[in-house]
Amino acid sequence: MKYSQEKINVRDLIIGMYVTRLDRPWVGTPFPIQGFHIKTQDEINTLTHHCKHVFVDVERNNIPKALEKRQPQTRTIAAAKGSSYLKFREAYKTTRPIKKEIHTASQLHQEVSVAVDHVMDKLRDGKPLSLHEIKNAADKMVDSITRNPDAMVWVCKIKDKDAHTYRHSVRASVWAIAYGRHLGLSKEDLQTLALGVLLCKVGKTKLPSELLTTPGQLTADDVKLMKKHVDYGVEILKETPGISAEIISIVWCHNERHNGSGYPRGLQGDEIPFLAKIAGIVDHYETLTNPRPDVEPLTSSQAMAKLHDLRGSAFQYDTVEEFIQAIGIYPTGTIVQLSSGEVGVITEQNPQRRLRPVVTLVLDENKKPLRIRRIINLLKNTKDKHGKRLDISKSLPQGAYDIDPAKIYLSTLERFLGFGGLVFKS
Repeated sequence: MKYSQEKINVRDLIIGMYVTRLDRPWVGTPFPIQGFHIKTQDEINTLTHHCKHVFVDVERNNIPKALEKRQPQTRTIAAAKGSSYLKFREAYKTTRPIKKEIHTASQLHQEVSVAVDHVMDKLRDGKPLSLHEIKNAADKMVDSITRNPDAMVWVCKIKDKDAHTYRHSVRASVWAIAYGRHLGLSKEDLQTLALGVLLCKVGKTKLPSELLTTPGQLTADDVKLMKKHVDYGVEILKETPGISAEIISIVWCHNERHNGSGYPRGLQGDEIPFLAKIAGIVDHYETLTNPRPDVEPLTSSQAMAKLHDLRGSAFQYDTVEEFIQAIGIYPTGTIVQLSSGEVGVITEQNPQRRLRPVVTLVLDENKKPLRIRRIINLLKNTKDKHGKRLDISKSLPQGAYDIDPAKIYLSTLERFLGFGGLVFKS
C-alpha cells in the first residue's frame, strides 16, 4: 500500500494543491470536511489564518505549470503503515446512482442480516461455524458499497431497529466498508474487513443470553464476563477452516485501544493491526448511536463529537479524522433541522461537501407537516426564502417529531421509480 499525502506549511501552499487534512478540526472552519482543491489566493490566506500546516494529496494536486516551480523543495512524507493519516492506493468512484443501487442495497442488507442470524443461531446450538453464507453476503455488500456507499448507509439507517444483538455487527460492517472505501483499501482488504467485523461478536454466542438482553448498565462482574466474548470468538474462529489470520486479528483486537486501555491484551499504538483499528472505531460509533436497551442513543453528530474527543487517546488521531470525513457528521438517513427551522431527512450525500447534503424536507419552519415534501440540494440551495444562508443547524434523534426515515425512504423510492408526489428542487 502506497501513500500520497504530504505535510505542508501553509506558507508553502499554492493554487492547485488538494488539501485533505488540517492541523485542527474541520468543524468551525469555512472549508469542506472531506478536502478541497485550492482555487484562489484568498483560500490560501484563509488557511493561513486558521492553520500552521495542512496535509495535501500529491496524486490529486492539479497545479498549473506556471506555479510548479514554486512548490516547496523539502517535504515530510509520513509512511508508516497503519500509523499515518494517508490514503491508500485505490481511488473508488461512484459508478451507480443511489436511485438504482438502493434496491440492491436493501436486498443485500436483508441477506447479510439473515446470514449473520443463521451463523449465530447455529453456534448457539453447538454447531460449527459455516462461512459460506456469510462470506458470500459480505462480498456482495462490499460490491454494493464500492459502487455507491450512500445506498447501503441509507438502508442501514432507516431499517427498523432490531433488538437482536447481532444487528450491531451488520451496521458496523456497513460503516467499516464505507470507511475503507474512503481510504482506498483494496477490494480484498475490504472483503476481509467486512467479514471480520461481521464476525466480531461470534464469541457472544458463548455468553448467557440474559447478559445480552438485560436493559440498563451492567455490573462490574457483568462487564468482566462480557469482555470474555473476544477470547471466545477467537477460539471459535481458530477452529473454523478457511479463516485467515487477518480476520482473526480483527476479532481479537477490535476492542484494543490506542492508549493501551482496551482489552483483552492491552495493546497500544501500532501493536494493533490497522484493520482492527478500523473495526474498533466503527464498533464504538455503532455502540454510541445504537446502544444497549434503556441506554440513551447519541445522534450521529453527537457520536462524531464523542469520537473527536477520543482522538489521540482511545483512538489514533488520524484514523478518527478520516472516519469523520468518510461517514460525515450527518450520514444518510439522519433527521436534521435546518437554519430556517425546517426539518427533514438526509437522503443523499454530496461527496464534494458532506456538510451540504441532499435533504428531503418533511416539516416547515413551524414544525408543521409539509403538504408536498420538497427535496433540496444544499450544495446548490444556499439561501432560505428570506435570503439568509441555509445550513444544517443540528441533527435530531431518530424518531424526532414522529418522523420515520423508513417512510421517507419509501416515498423517495416512489419518486425515483417515476411515480409519487415528491417535488425536486435543484
